[in-house]
Amino acid sequence: MQKLLSSEMRLGLATLFLWAVSLQTVWAQNNTSPTQGSVKLENPLKVGTIEGLLVAILNVVIVIAIPIVVFFIIYAGFLYVTAKGNASQVEQATRALLYAVIGGVIIIGSVAIAGIVRNIVTSF
Repeated sequence: MQKLLSSEMRLGLATLFLWAVSLQTVWAQNNTSPTQGSVKLENPLKVGTIEGLLVAILNVVIVIAIPIVVFFIIYAGFLYVTAKGNASQVEQATRALLYAVIGGVIIIGSVAIAGIVRNIVTSF
């Protein structure tokens, strides 16, 4: 056990040393140092506000979720067709269609709720 901790400790120190050396190399190539204050972080998201970030996240979720809802509606239709009058399979198809429609309503409702909240907040 003592030997294992020792080797982990050596690996950690070696990693820390290599990381520190690589930082010095980068600062030397840019001819800057962290004390000069010329290091600038840029926003990679191109979003300036929390509201913009939430809208961007909601748009991504919608783009991903709408095809999934459409797929499950088609899947429920396939279950109806293949049920051939079997009561348990028809019930399974009905449940799948119900859940797909509920998911679609939740997605559309989230867009509506976001719009309502945005209008209420901007009115103040």
